[in-house]
Amino acid sequence: MTSSQTQLAEGDDTADVEVEAATSTKAIVNIVDRSGDERDGQADIQRAFINILEDIDSDRNRLAATQSAVLNILDDFDAERRKVEEANLDLKAVNEAMRGFVAVAAHDLRSPLASIVGFSSLLKESWETLTDENRRKFVTTIDRQSQNLSKLVDDLLTLSSTEGGSMNTRPEAIVLEQAVLRCLDLGPGDTSSVSVECSPDLVVRVDPDHLGRILDNYVQNALKYGAPPMQITAKRRAGMVEVRVLDHGLGVPPEFVPRLFGKFARAISPTTAAQKGTGLGLSIARALAELNGGETSYEPNVPNGSCFVVRLPRAEVSQP
Repeated sequence: MTSSQTQLAEGDDTADVEVEAATSTKAIVNIVDRSGDERDGQADIQRAFINILEDIDSDRNRLAATQSAVLNILDDFDAERRKVEEANLDLKAVNEAMRGFVAVAAHDLRSPLASIVGFSSLLKESWETLTDENRRKFVTTIDRQSQNLSKLVDDLLTLSSTEGGSMNTRPEAIVLEQAVLRCLDLGPGDTSSVSVECSPDLVVRVDPDHLGRILDNYVQNALKYGAPPMQITAKRRAGMVEVRVLDHGLGVPPEFVPRLFGKFARAISPTTAAQKGTGLGLSIARALAELNGGETSYEPNVPNGSCFVVRLPRAEVSQP
């Protein structure tokens, strides 16, 4: 082989090496490119997976919020259900009270009306043959029964006015001792044995008619259901004047105390069974007391009996 041929062969070898090197370099570049593409693809997959996780977390939060809203709705439904059940119980109690009231009121209305009609007819038909004593007796009976009927109607109207918010109050300064003594003098029944402990300087600010009704209802309740001795006391208490009407009867049955000042409330006992009444007196006393900024309550009288309390605003009277 000549030198020229040798040089030519060496040149071919060099070219082959260069070609192989270029091919290898291109292959390496391709591998690197593919690795970069794969890395970019993995990054895209990772980002997509993160997005999916974020979507799942958002869905979980929305589901939790929906679940919480549903639970709140169920709680509201349960609260409304309880309200409806309580309202039904209240309505049932009112219906029972109303049935009892209708029965009592029908009797209390019928009795005085029957007396008035009966004695009026006797007076009309037998006036000439009746003695003056019988005429006076009949007229007295008619008058008494008319007053009973008038009181029942007044109670019903008062109750309706207080509940309807149409009753007005005209408070003024009233010497309490005078109001108590006036109540005892004008009220029916024997009040001669009722003792009074009331300082003459106690002055309340209340509607005088309302005060008279409150005191009369308390006193008549004690005379009807209690037993002597009876006592009325009054004293100052934290800007108010507290009046207490006490008796020494059997007292109020504990189970009936929560309903004591309710409308048409009458405890069933041997003591109350023989007494007439609609069960409106104490509810009217409470309504009138509250209308004048006061309050009423009951507590047992120790060792036995009842104590009915009314607290009324104290009037500030300037000294001369």
